[in-house]
Amino acid sequence: MKKIFIFLGLIVSFATESKEIKMVIYNQNFAVCDEEREIEIPSGKSTIIFTDIPKFIEPTSIQFYPLSNNINFSILEQVFDYDILNSEKVFSKNIGKKVDIITKDGQLHSGKLLFYDSGYIGIEEKDKISVLNKENLMKINFEIMELNLKPKLKFLIQSNKNVVQKFILKYITSNINWKADYVGEYNEEKNKLKINGFITIDNKTGTDYENVSLVLIAGEVKKIAEPVPLTKVGLAEKMERAIIPPFQESQVFEYHKYTLKTKTDIKDGEIKQINFLSKKDIKVDKKYVYDGTVHRYYHYDNWRNLPYNEKVEVLIEFKNEDEVLPSGKLRVFKSEKDGSLFIGENFISHTPIGEKVKLSLGNAFDIKGERKIISHEKISQQIFKDTYEIKIKNFKKEDVLVDIIEHLYGTWEILEKTHDYEKIDAYTIKFPVKVKNNDQVVLKYTVMTKF
Repeated sequence: MKKIFIFLGLIVSFATESKEIKMVIYNQNFAVCDEEREIEIPSGKSTIIFTDIPKFIEPTSIQFYPLSNNINFSILEQVFDYDILNSEKVFSKNIGKKVDIITKDGQLHSGKLLFYDSGYIGIEEKDKISVLNKENLMKINFEIMELNLKPKLKFLIQSNKNVVQKFILKYITSNINWKADYVGEYNEEKNKLKINGFITIDNKTGTDYENVSLVLIAGEVKKIAEPVPLTKVGLAEKMERAIIPPFQESQVFEYHKYTLKTKTDIKDGEIKQINFLSKKDIKVDKKYVYDGTVHRYYHYDNWRNLPYNEKVEVLIEFKNEDEVLPSGKLRVFKSEKDGSLFIGENFISHTPIGEKVKLSLGNAFDIKGERKIISHEKISQQIFKDTYEIKIKNFKKEDVLVDIIEHLYGTWEILEKTHDYEKIDAYTIKFPVKVKNNDQVVLKYTVMTKF
């Protein structure tokens, strides 16, 4: 329930249900909220105060306006008050005021609070100043004062008549985020993948949102970072997974929009997951990639005993069909008789329809690589000639195809080679090499490099 207070001479207060909440959450830790409320506005000048609003609202983003033009309405001032009660506030607001302090040995100190810091409190008692160690205090009594338990949003308004009117409160708040999380089940025998996708919403705004019409935006919207109030936010206390009719995906501007087909509640301190994707029988290519280079620069004359990477990477690759995939982590499992085996995870980027997804899951246990420079010749000050030898050792019981990746520099020319290669880009080539079971393949090539 959203509370609204109206101040006009005598204080009048009432509470009203939010008629409708529309929320658009961006995967950059912020959201835009449109809250429709029905409010009784008195004639003349008055102050409206909203409570139960987010701690991390962006004050300069706030808009408040009537849905119709049947009143002459204007906002004279608006204030976001986030001076929320804590021990620091209690002390700071009582500087110069009377306090009563009882120490652990039972002594009473009564007087004016002069100062406080992390270790000590100073008070003026009659004809002396007492400095007390905070560790020795048992009880402190302050005078009753007005303190905010929650942030408040205040509007000083002017209206030409008394009317019950529907208003829109629009604002941006940070500390609410969404991401996509995927769980995949890999069938190695059929080389097929089953994927379930969940939208994960993490609300740390400090307020609950109920019966929300929800839209999610995937993309990179330019937003200038601004300092926010330093309010501590704890870890989410609850995680909820909901199987809800899926989101409807569409395009807006240069981004993709996901609209939930039903309304939902988003509680503060809650991590909520909503199912949005289910795909079966995705055809997968399993690949092995060996990139033996450790240092991504040309070695010049420092070529002897250069370190190399022996690990052969395992990837799965599939073409994204039918639906856009928002960026997120894909965890892959493989079902076995003795349980589900976790075989790796990685992040996928925003993937449009028709684009390939390449997912590195780890390194092969039974395939090893070895890379050496077996000759180096300096032709001139700017021209070098090198011969590389790369070994792929396959300890598996079946044949494998390994893509050997090599990085070249300057203006290069392959002079000799034992295997054919493919040019990936101006400085990268790939040697697809088939290695039989329990065997090894030795690749050699000679390249001329000019700088």
